[in-house]
Amino acid sequence: MTTFVGRREELSHTRQLLAENRLVTLTGLGGVGKTRLALRTATQVQRSFRDGVRIVELAALREPRLLAQTVVDSLRLTEVSARDSVEAIEDYLRSRHVLLVLDNCEQLLAETARLGVRLLQSAPHLRIIATSRQALGVPGERVLSVSPLPVPAPDEPVAAGSDQRYAALVLFADRAATAVPGFEVSPTNLPEVARICQQLEGIPLAIELAAVRLKVLSVSDLADRLDRRLQLLTEGSRITPARHQTLRATIDWSFDLCSPSEQLLWTRVAVFAGSFDLAAATAVCSGDGLDQNSILNGLSGLIDQSIIAREDRDGHVRFRLLETLREYGQDKLRDSHAVPTLRDRHLSWFAALMDSAVEDWFGPTEEDVFARLRQEQPNLRAAFEYCLTESGKLSSGLRIAGPAWFLWAFSLAEGRHWLDRLLAVESGPSQEHAWALATRGFVTALQGDHAVAAVSLEDCLVEATDLGDELTVAYGRHIRGMPAYLAGDGEFGVQAMTEALARYTGLGAPAGLVSNLRIGLGLAYIFLEQPEVALEHFESSRTLSESHGERWMLSYAIYGRAFVDFAQGHLEPAERGVRDALRLYQVFPDSLGRAMALDLYAWVCADNHEPERAAFFLGCAQRLWSSLGQQLFGSRSWQVHRERCEESARRDAGNRLFDSSFERGAGLPPEEVLAYALEGRSVPAPVAPSSQRDILTPRETEVAGLVSEGLSNREIAERLVISPRTVATHVENVLVKLGFTSRTSIAAWITARKA
Repeated sequence: MTTFVGRREELSHTRQLLAENRLVTLTGLGGVGKTRLALRTATQVQRSFRDGVRIVELAALREPRLLAQTVVDSLRLTEVSARDSVEAIEDYLRSRHVLLVLDNCEQLLAETARLGVRLLQSAPHLRIIATSRQALGVPGERVLSVSPLPVPAPDEPVAAGSDQRYAALVLFADRAATAVPGFEVSPTNLPEVARICQQLEGIPLAIELAAVRLKVLSVSDLADRLDRRLQLLTEGSRITPARHQTLRATIDWSFDLCSPSEQLLWTRVAVFAGSFDLAAATAVCSGDGLDQNSILNGLSGLIDQSIIAREDRDGHVRFRLLETLREYGQDKLRDSHAVPTLRDRHLSWFAALMDSAVEDWFGPTEEDVFARLRQEQPNLRAAFEYCLTESGKLSSGLRIAGPAWFLWAFSLAEGRHWLDRLLAVESGPSQEHAWALATRGFVTALQGDHAVAAVSLEDCLVEATDLGDELTVAYGRHIRGMPAYLAGDGEFGVQAMTEALARYTGLGAPAGLVSNLRIGLGLAYIFLEQPEVALEHFESSRTLSESHGERWMLSYAIYGRAFVDFAQGHLEPAERGVRDALRLYQVFPDSLGRAMALDLYAWVCADNHEPERAAFFLGCAQRLWSSLGQQLFGSRSWQVHRERCEESARRDAGNRLFDSSFERGAGLPPEEVLAYALEGRSVPAPVAPSSQRDILTPRETEVAGLVSEGLSNREIAERLVISPRTVATHVENVLVKLGFTSRTSIAAWITARKA
């Protein structure tokens, strides 16, 4: 939102490097402008990347194991899996022309380097711009050191009108005019402006911070004060690079010019990760010298001084410290020995936020609740990390993670990450521990990890029974039914969930849990071939959702009704129901619901003798399942329907047309898929596999044939006397060239060629 000054040569050089290399890293000290240069370059070259540019902001990330999840979020995949989440990213990028900007890599340098190399190896059309205070240090990387903006030499007289030759002076003039409307560089103040930029060594962040001070200082006063402060700090430490000293001195100086209450607020808001709102700042930072008015006035003052950035998101105002300034504030906070108090308040605030989210979830505001929790994801992660590292805080972490079953339904991998870590340290027994065990059972059941789910739920039931906690026992029985019916034991699943329903009724359990339980019972009865009973549960769930003004569980109730119609051979209402469910899945980024609905849509199309559409939607669904875990939750009951659908569609369309339509569906982004489903569009014209016959090299064709025989990479390597790594490269090339996403598709293609 501010003008981009200078950097013409660097922009041209970066574009050239990116055209010739697949990984370009912009290095330099904090505040030098690496991010601005990367984003400006990305803007200029974005038309060269047909599948777009994606920005991955890593500044607030401290947990290496969440690096892949952060990339997933930036790619808008909405979900990753029980399997290696990096594989989901690879699957997405493999055939796409994407520019990935990895911003602020220095905190996770080794992990980012490994991930970048792996993605570049698996996605031949991917290119990456990274920004970091040091190079990633990997083969093929081209490094461009981003220097400060040009300034006049100290002994060089600056003639009137020559200021435009120096980008640092232009930047200072531009930002000063923003702070003091009407400010201009004149022959009178030009020498002082040049002196300021010289002392700041052309560092953009330092210049911007200094320019703001013209609100209260003259140019001459600014130059004098800055000169003394910088000289003192530079002489104080000879082991730190001079430019880092200068930036630190600039921030020190800016900090000293804040009022005492602004200084205090600056250090305290550094406890937040990512952004925060006024309510959070007030709750966490007030007290001990800061009242509510001081918070409000302090935020206003820090915004005016460019210390804090103000953001408008969906009609809500949020605030963010620039990362360099946040790190500075954290250093000051550590010096004050106030870290434990602030971290405790931060944890308490977000525990209360989750309590409120649980209370408000099943109702008309659940979309807003979900959006708020997504915004607070960096802060929730910070809270979990604090609970894992600080003695006596684990129960608070379980209190946040356990009741959030609805949140983890949208992010199974992240939910399991935190639940596994918290439960590995906290052994219970407690209500929070038992409830979290059940929620982990819920997450792992949806991932298709039925054995882990069953063990976790049995542990929950034993612990909750010993505690005499009736609601947790009911919740445990409810969730225990899931892995049972998903694994094929429908009778046990129905028994467990029916018992839970009776307990819920007697205890007045939350409506959201009751609605979810009804959906589970409905699905279990479908697989027990009792569609009439299943329909009763789906309709009960629907009535409950509608009475509360709720839409997420409603989408599953509508899906369930469509499933019943399909099971009874009523294809027209089944198709209408699937579309109605998909419309609701547009409201929430629910990969799980979309995958289920698209699979059902494909089954309806197959029974309607629309084999191309069936293959297309099967491909769409499989792409989603591949990022979630096991296809259709690893449920054999569901798989039977899918296999029957594929057999029917293949028989009607033929292998070649089926495979081509399937791969076309698997290659479309979710938004386009929904458009085809909801608008009744014709399936896009498939590419005939015959046009692919001569794409592969003889060796790739040989490898593809062995893949079709079911051989692993190691077995193929032994057969051909080559290394497994070489085989992996050949397999990746085959997938990319044919536009496929799985080895199964390669096998089907080989079979079709032989037909």
